[in-house]
Amino acid sequence: MDVKLVPQLKLMALMFVVLVISASSTVVTLAAKPTTNDRGHVIVEVIFDRPINREDLAKISSLGGNVIYRLNEINGLAVSVKTNRLDDLRRLDGVREIGLAVKVEGVSEILPGSCGSHSTTLTWNLDLINVPTVHEGGLDGSGVYVAVLDTGLEPQWRNYFQEDNIDVEHAAAFLGAMATAYWVTGNVNNMNAWKADTNGHGMHVISTLIGFSLYGLKVDGVAPGVKIVPVKVLSNYGWGFSTDVAAGIYYIANLYLLEKESNGDILEPKGVVNPIIISMSLGGPSLSPLEKAAIDYAIEQGVFVVAAAGNRGDLGMDYPGAYGPVISVGAVGWTGEWIVPGWWRFADVPEGEGLKGEVYVTDFSGRQKDGQDLDVLAPGSWVVGPYTPYGAAHPPYWAEGVPGQYYYLGGTSMATPHVSGVLALVLQLDLEDGDVDLGQAEAEELLEKSTFKIDWYEAYVLDPSSGGFVKFEWSDDAVGSGLIQADLAIENFN
Repeated sequence: MDVKLVPQLKLMALMFVVLVISASSTVVTLAAKPTTNDRGHVIVEVIFDRPINREDLAKISSLGGNVIYRLNEINGLAVSVKTNRLDDLRRLDGVREIGLAVKVEGVSEILPGSCGSHSTTLTWNLDLINVPTVHEGGLDGSGVYVAVLDTGLEPQWRNYFQEDNIDVEHAAAFLGAMATAYWVTGNVNNMNAWKADTNGHGMHVISTLIGFSLYGLKVDGVAPGVKIVPVKVLSNYGWGFSTDVAAGIYYIANLYLLEKESNGDILEPKGVVNPIIISMSLGGPSLSPLEKAAIDYAIEQGVFVVAAAGNRGDLGMDYPGAYGPVISVGAVGWTGEWIVPGWWRFADVPEGEGLKGEVYVTDFSGRQKDGQDLDVLAPGSWVVGPYTPYGAAHPPYWAEGVPGQYYYLGGTSMATPHVSGVLALVLQLDLEDGDVDLGQAEAEELLEKSTFKIDWYEAYVLDPSSGGFVKFEWSDDAVGSGLIQADLAIENFN
């Protein structure tokens, strides 16, 4: 077979991007200048202590407000309104929580790195968490759905992924509050935006879950048998609003509710209630009212929720990952990185007690602070996958017109799908009797038990830029329960 070789792979140390609003108060504060659009509107999230009624909507309309989302089961609204109407909105009868949506932007860094020219069916990151052992036992995540709330997929996604792995019927986009949708145009009809991404973040995250094609060769994923539901909640610039994240969570929760109520007649295979995991490689500095309510609602319905710990290091974790009921994921790397040529595919990662001292916690991985909950760690350094920093329509010169770009990415964004995939492998086993017995709390406890404990606090790692070794240091607030191990998760479930 004539295979095109990849002449260059680079590291992107990726900071996540999402928008979050404060949920700590029931009063809107304007101490910080709110983010407004060209019409002078801000986005406000409102939770009522009772069902929303017509009178509420009429009053909002009389204030010049436009409802972006109405989430009835959690009595929630997202409203676009002028800043001079915020106090009027706060005084509506029955308002329990209210807060502003705040825009934040991610920071990314490209570092040099060359890693040879051949593909493989196995990568270091899967080896580090013992995925091959589980695959050899016949588990691949079949029958499980993973809703990836991210930037969506790019138009040429079929060049990277098997079509059977993507649930195009239920894929969706929630950009009602985004600069690319309602925030400018007033139009919320953008559900097909899930397949029009040009950012690439969602593509890379999904590639860790199901694997990907590299010019005709197949690179393995943690759970290559799962069905992915792409849910676009971040713009093509890689940022978003908490309102859209909440709407995506709410959508998946109701999809699973329909699956249960129909006794498995919505998702394939029919006749069995297929479990759904929400995987979120995103975060922000606080938890918004709608995000919290939507997560609680999803877990109540039986949906599993996994989210990144964030890339703020010693400043603490990001939300929603830091929220206690969520299964949160921090990032580690391997001290064998860059030691030998082609290490990412050829090097044999130690197993069992051989891992002692071989793993390091990345400096960006969010540390657990008071009121936060860090559960487990997973590979989040130098993870290879398809990524398009130059835009989906503009491959670099060396691609010779082939729409394929492959990069190392680093971040807890990359760690999160590892844990979502391990959970999918467990749920496939749980589903063998036709029913899923695990719930969110039980799944979190199981994963926390299925780890390699990190009880050392420093490591030296080769820096490919300088050629010298860099010392990484961390403490107990960075390790959670330890590094997830897929084989232990299966063993402990049995």
